[in-house]
Amino acid sequence: MKNNSNMSKFRVKIKYLAMAAAVAGIIFGAYQYQRPAEDRTLEKSEASLSAAVLHEIFIEGDSAQTTPLLNQIVLVSGQLQSTEGNTILLSPGVVCTLEDLPIEADWLAGTEVSVKGRILGFDDLFEEVQMDFCVLAPTP
Repeated sequence: MKNNSNMSKFRVKIKYLAMAAAVAGIIFGAYQYQRPAEDRTLEKSEASLSAAVLHEIFIEGDSAQTTPLLNQIVLVSGQLQSTEGNTILLSPGVVCTLEDLPIEADWLAGTEVSVKGRILGFDDLFEEVQMDFCVLAPTP
């Protein structure tokens, strides 16, 4: 009888411990979900390249040159070819997805712009370097 009573107390303790862990997990998950995103305008860029040089590095396809640039924050300057939604195209083929919708006055075709963003990779079909999390940077 005494052994059975100890076993039921143990099960109750385990049940409360599991519920406490579940509540702690939900609170932690909610905190992570609500946490504000990092301000990418403050991140330091790993390299500063012109759009033509960056495009040429990826066109050559040398993995020794392209691999260190992948997933890195890079400052790219070049001539703005076109804009569509929150995506801009720098000549000769660097596509930048902006974090915020652009203000039309800042993005006139033919102007020289500098953007800072993360390099995702190279699109072989369109021969474009893909970048995301881009923000307008002061022209160097």
